[in-house]
Amino acid sequence: MNITIYYLSKKIIVSTNNQNAENQSFKNLDELSKSEFFEEFEKFINQVDKNELFFYSISIDKAIDKIKKVFKLIYAAGGLIEKDNKFLFIYRLKKWDLPKGKLDMGEDPDEAAIRECEEECGISELKILEELNPTYHIYPHKGGYAIKKTFWYAMSSSFSGQLVPQLEESIERVEWFTKDEIKKEVLINTYPAILEVLATIL
Repeated sequence: MNITIYYLSKKIIVSTNNQNAENQSFKNLDELSKSEFFEEFEKFINQVDKNELFFYSISIDKAIDKIKKVFKLIYAAGGLIEKDNKFLFIYRLKKWDLPKGKLDMGEDPDEAAIRECEEECGISELKILEELNPTYHIYPHKGGYAIKKTFWYAMSSSFSGQLVPQLEESIERVEWFTKDEIKKEVLINTYPAILEVLATIL
């Protein structure tokens, strides 16, 4: 088992399988101190010729516990919404994205996913079909770094009204795309973590 943590276009891959593939050097995350792990991270993000960093851990839960001690952990939730063989996307900050947002205090991820999709897209009548794999990405935060874990849900909707982008969240457009349109327009202009979610339908 493994998880991929994104930092911009770079990948940090944590695996429970300690078998070094060709040209891959796995470091034992469990044996690194907080400062040693952070040093590895900073060295990696400043290397222009290296896009992947590999770690081994005895378990993914143990790896996440170690990472939480180094980065501020933020939880978010979002949805991959389908209606009539089309999927809903938002256009924000010059990229296509899926609706998502941070959990409120005490809020369950599934509840947050529905709320954020409704707020960002002006949609309703959402129904969760299944939980998808979460994604992780690291980004600068208050002078340091945070890691965001986003819970994803496959959803359906029978909503037939007008979609309304949440302008105060810098969302310019909300649009439905077929799978072919996703391949032509979205895949070339979205985030690595979103590509991971879209792999479940493409």
